[in-house]
Amino acid sequence: MEKKTSFWLDTWIRDKPLCNISPVLFDLCCDKNILVFHFLRRQGQLQFSRWLPPFLFDQWLSLINNIYIHSFENNEDIPLWRWNKNNIFSTSSVYDFLTKEDSRKHFKHIWKAKIPYKIKIFMWLVENNAILTKDNLLKRHWSGDPNCQFFMTNEIIDHLFFQCPVARITWGTIGLCLRANNIPQNIQQYKSWISTWLPGGSSIYTSGCAAVCWAI
Repeated sequence: MEKKTSFWLDTWIRDKPLCNISPVLFDLCCDKNILVFHFLRRQGQLQFSRWLPPFLFDQWLSLINNIYIHSFENNEDIPLWRWNKNNIFSTSSVYDFLTKEDSRKHFKHIWKAKIPYKIKIFMWLVENNAILTKDNLLKRHWSGDPNCQFFMTNEIIDHLFFQCPVARITWGTIGLCLRANNIPQNIQQYKSWISTWLPGGSSIYTSGCAAVCWAI
C-alpha cells in the first residue's frame, strides 16, 4: 500500500471515511492524521485521550478486526469515485448523491449542541442504546437484579429516563411549565413532544433533553 492513505479521513475500507463511521472513536483518538501504512506498522496501537468504555472498546476491536481481514496489496493507491458505477467523477453523480433520500441515522444535533463534550458522548450513547443500564449489563453477563430500584420492571433506557416514576415526575414538572397535556415515553417521542410544546426553541431541544437525562 502506498504511504498516502489517511486511516481516519480517507475512504478506503468502506463506503465512507472511518471518522464518519466511528465519530466518537475519531474524536477521542490522539492520532487523527495517521496513515493506514503507519497504522499497520504500529499493529493498531493508537493512543486515545481517555479510557474507552466497554461499548466503545468493543467497537474499536470490531474495527481492527475488519481491517486485518482486509486484503492489502503492495501497489500504489488509486483514487476511485464511489458515487457512480464506473468510478469516474462526474457532476451528475454528485447531484444524484446529494439529492437522494438518506434514511441513515445522524447525530449532528448532538455534536453541534452547546453542551460539554462528555455529555455529548453520554447522549450519543443514550441514542445508541449503549448506556450501561441493567438490561445492557445483563448482556455482559452481569448477575445483579435487572429491575428498577423504584418500580418492579426491567431497567431499560426508555424506562430509566422516561417511564420510571421519578423520571415521569421530572418530565411532568417540565410539561407543566410548557402547559403540555402529556409527557414523552422515549427519546424519539421527546423530539416530537418538545417541538409541539416549545415551537421555535430548537436551539435548546438537545441541551434540554441532555440536562434532564444527565440529572436522572
